[in-house]
Amino acid sequence: MMKPKKILITAIAILLFLTLNQSAKAQTGYYSPSLVNFDVAMKNLLKNYNIPGGQLAITYKGRLVYSRGFGLADSSTNTAVCPENIFRIASLSKQITAITIMHLYEQGRIGLNDTIFGANGILNDSIYQTILDKRVYGITVKHLLSHQGGWNRDISGDPEHNSYAIALAMAVPPPANNETIIQYTLSKQMLDFAPGSSAKYSNLGFNIIGEIIEKITKQNYETYVRDTILAPLGITDMHSAKSLLINKYPNEVHYYDYQGAPLVPSVFNNNLLVPMPYSGSKCHMEVRAAGGGWVASAQDLCKLLCAVDLYPTKPDILKPATIYTMVQPTNRYVNSTPYALGWWINTTDNNWLHSGSLHGTMTYQCRRNDQINYALLVNTRLDDNGASAEALNGLVRSIVPLITSWPAIDLFDSTIICSPTNSVDNISKNPSLFTVYPNPSNGKFTVKIEGLQQANCKLEICNLLGQEIHNAFFNLQTTTVDIDLSNFPKGLYFVKVYDGTNNYTQKIIIE
Repeated sequence: MMKPKKILITAIAILLFLTLNQSAKAQTGYYSPSLVNFDVAMKNLLKNYNIPGGQLAITYKGRLVYSRGFGLADSSTNTAVCPENIFRIASLSKQITAITIMHLYEQGRIGLNDTIFGANGILNDSIYQTILDKRVYGITVKHLLSHQGGWNRDISGDPEHNSYAIALAMAVPPPANNETIIQYTLSKQMLDFAPGSSAKYSNLGFNIIGEIIEKITKQNYETYVRDTILAPLGITDMHSAKSLLINKYPNEVHYYDYQGAPLVPSVFNNNLLVPMPYSGSKCHMEVRAAGGGWVASAQDLCKLLCAVDLYPTKPDILKPATIYTMVQPTNRYVNSTPYALGWWINTTDNNWLHSGSLHGTMTYQCRRNDQINYALLVNTRLDDNGASAEALNGLVRSIVPLITSWPAIDLFDSTIICSPTNSVDNISKNPSLFTVYPNPSNGKFTVKIEGLQQANCKLEICNLLGQEIHNAFFNLQTTTVDIDLSNFPKGLYFVKVYDGTNNYTQKIIIE
């Protein structure tokens, strides 16, 4: 007779098998049998909470061992979520900003105790000289990074949510920009508490940090982050989000508000009613950039995590002392949880984490103390009192104890085999379409195509910024193309092949 424990294990195994078979078409990316429990958990998350689509990426010891898409990027076209799709990441943007400011700190270009406003402050510009509450002069960089600046969104709200009204009040064309919002707040509102005396969550502090980065670097915030932090890591499809649907990026998913959500006035035209995710007052993405306005894929977020995680498997872009400073909790808690400089810290397990939430978006990422990093993104936010967010936040944590072995692969170095133009019904585990050799090379290399099904196939070579520097075409008679980039700078480039259905990408290093 089978023992009860064995019966239970068998029942669970059968349930997992049936669940996988019932929805195998609803996932994309590399399939790993040893990590199948993550597949099951993600599909159950989407099913249980009626979430259109999601994405999960996991690294183990610096290797991307899991990167999969689930459900739909756009339900109107039945388009599948792929590993390379990008999502609004909401407050995970704060880690991008924190890493950038710590990079400037490491260079000696800013101090954490530097004051922000006033004659001796970083933002001593004339537009910020009218200040209602003189306690503002005591706000420091560290206060802003740790939500101790004096604003509490639960009391005074986040001014970015009222950008249309602020634009009218300041007599500027709506919507107001970030500078105008900060100017209005300083001149019209008292602080909710003295800087440094408490910590209350507010996006405004990080939006101010975005202005600080621009002031110090004399560059646009997004441009500086992209060129200085992201591009050297090979991250090329991470951007500041756009409010309007018409302006969404090529790989970006569609965003869905909760069922029954009302239309709201647009921040661009108060007489125009729109879905909240697309230019509603709480989704004015252009002013949210530094505090909640980036778009990214889960796998690129993991790549950034691996570059600041203090583990030896991948080089960090910041010195250990700088990272320790960034993740050292202050003596003030935010939402009853220890908070450092842009990161919530689980002081028991030494896990660094953050969640994010906007209309149309829920996100979560974590650097764990066992050399596991992960990011999880979905394209809706539900009106369910946070139940779906709690399920999302705990998903990976609940599955990790069930994993007995991790794959030896590193998907960071693999071919991308999924295209967002594919429908769920058409996704398959395609083999690599092409090879690049020698790699690394001196700039002269060969691209060989195999199994070409279409009459023509386009080849593109892109630099780290995603700019096309060379292109060519294959046909049924031409299966190899010789490339000469010896006149281009040494470094990392991307070879992209489009066969009419799928996009494939491989890296080439020129030495």
